[in-house]
Amino acid sequence: MKSLWTWAAFFSLLIVLAMHLPRSVSATPATAPNHGCSVASLKGTYAFRRTGVNNDLGGPIAQVGIDVFNGDGTRGMIRSTRSTNGAITDWTDFPPSGRYTIRHDCTGSFFNADGSKSNNVVVLDGGRRFILLSMSPDTVTTEEGQKLDSDQ
Repeated sequence: MKSLWTWAAFFSLLIVLAMHLPRSVSATPATAPNHGCSVASLKGTYAFRRTGVNNDLGGPIAQVGIDVFNGDGTRGMIRSTRSTNGAITDWTDFPPSGRYTIRHDCTGSFFNADGSKSNNVVVLDGGRRFILLSMSPDTVTTEEGQKLDSDQ
């Protein structure tokens, strides 16, 4: 029964968040000539927030941090702090690991160092923002990121 309440609370939160999202998204359609996305669309330093449920780690999570994308399909350092089922992890640095792909239609994926897919991503606003969904089993988490410096 507790699991049912956890899922109900999570989906209620998703509905509330969806109601507050911007109504227009500027991901470029794949049919537009000479437009679209590539790995170069994610380049620079992004602030992010991740929320959801990760049953592998013990339940609900909330995480904020800084993520660096090199614009060539490789990732830089990640610095984050998180709460996992109420247990707080202070600022932690994670070395670069894994790769990412971005298709012309601005959808893509993140991959772990072993090549397994970890997240699906959508690049928005010409690379200024992204949203993603975790692809890990027994996990329902989403993340939003926003570029910190538009000159990167």
